[in-house]
Amino acid sequence: MDLVVLGHVSIDHIIFPGRKEIILPGGAAAAVATSAALSGAKVGLVTKVGRDFPKEWLEKLEGVLDIGGVHVLKGKTIHIYMIYHKDGSVDAPVDMGVAQRMGETEIPREYLKAKIFHIAPIPPEEQLKVVKRLEGKRVALDFNPTYMEEYRSRRAILREIISRVEVVFPNEREARTITGASSIEEAAEIMHSWGAKLVIITRGERGVLVYDGSFREFGALEIDRGEIVDPTGAGDAFAGGFLAFYVKGKPLEDCIIQGLHRAREVLKKKGSWSI
Repeated sequence: MDLVVLGHVSIDHIIFPGRKEIILPGGAAAAVATSAALSGAKVGLVTKVGRDFPKEWLEKLEGVLDIGGVHVLKGKTIHIYMIYHKDGSVDAPVDMGVAQRMGETEIPREYLKAKIFHIAPIPPEEQLKVVKRLEGKRVALDFNPTYMEEYRSRRAILREIISRVEVVFPNEREARTITGASSIEEAAEIMHSWGAKLVIITRGERGVLVYDGSFREFGALEIDRGEIVDPTGAGDAFAGGFLAFYVKGKPLEDCIIQGLHRAREVLKKKGSWSI
């Protein structure tokens, strides 16, 4: 494996103001994994779903990546409700189902030889369990608004997690909340001082800010407003595209551009998966 992604694969409920609810396959882990797979990486997925998870969705995943780490359990899949508000903010309440103790999910032995591991958003204590299990391995991770209160109140555990990983992908709000910084530049410097070698802060239509001891900015790729169907999963698609090139040792700029390309493409379709 080039990349192993651990985290949630969900049944998503997309709710826009004044529109009918849309039900789609989701979960940040699948969003990152499918983006990376379409970017040429050999990807393994580690997750837990319930028996209500549609078989055709599982087959869709199997068409582009290895699902040997997908555990189908008795019970319900995690359901995530992405509620978009008129001011652009997003709430993401969750019905966890079988997706408890994700940090303890069995990782197939053959996956442990992967070049890099990505921990998709799960509760901080569960992310810490995984990074400890992967001691000595290359690890990337990202975050989610669902856990914002924990990011605010449990800064010590976030600091320990970040001290153990190579790459982090927070958005602007997450970066400031996790660090308590007043600006994203300060937040990037703090995360880097905690131990992350590469801090990549996603900024939506304004692109990304990268910090590895020095700052670089990359603007988002142009897209016609009329082409945007659903913003869900753009940050995850960016991470997947980036990691697919990063693990192959490509120049940082090429990794960023591939991430931005995958983010732009997922904006053109419903749901967070790139397939």
